[in-house]
This record gives sequence, C-alpha cells and structure tokens, in this order.
Amino acid sequence: MPSTAQMDAMMKSMQEMHDKMSTAKTPEERQALMNEHMKTMQAGMSMMGQMHGGRGAMGPAGGMGMGHDLMSKRMDMMEIMMQMMVDREAARPSPAK
Repeated sequence: MPSTAQMDAMMKSMQEMHDKMSTAKTPEERQALMNEHMKTMQAGMSMMGQMHGGRGAMGPAGGMGMGHDLMSKRMDMMEIMMQMMVDREAARPSPAK
C-alpha cells in the first residue's frame, strides 16, 4: 500500500501534467507531451490499483475497511485521472475530412 507522502507526490505529478496539457497553446505542443502524459497516467493507475489492493486492503465489505482519509485520497486521484483523460482526448488530432 502506498504511503500518504507517495500518494501526495503522485497527485502533485498528475496535477502538474494536467496543467502542462492545459497550458499548451498548439496541438503540436500537446502532442509532444503525450508520452510523458501517458507515463504519468499509468503510474497513477498503478498506484490506485495498489490502493485498492483487493480484499486485503479493502476488506470483504468492498471499501468499508478503507479509512476515510485513504478513501478521500483515492477519490481525489480518480478525479485527477479523469481530468487527464479529458486532456488526452483534447490533444488527439482531428480526423481528416
């Protein structure tokens, strides 16, 4: 299970990547950030998977064993991940007509 400091660092990294994508002015700039963006998203998903941890971390009640702070951090990470997915979609080139 990741520590609170590790989760905070990952959330900061994901937020910084979101900010970079949001401030990119051209499609070329956004495209240039795509590899770094994907790596950040994959690291975030990996950490979220570790936080879920199956029955061991979540408990048999499906989340009832997870503390409020940890659940809140996980929800914050999920929100940032959704923002990052929107960033990726916005950076995709338009289909040629």
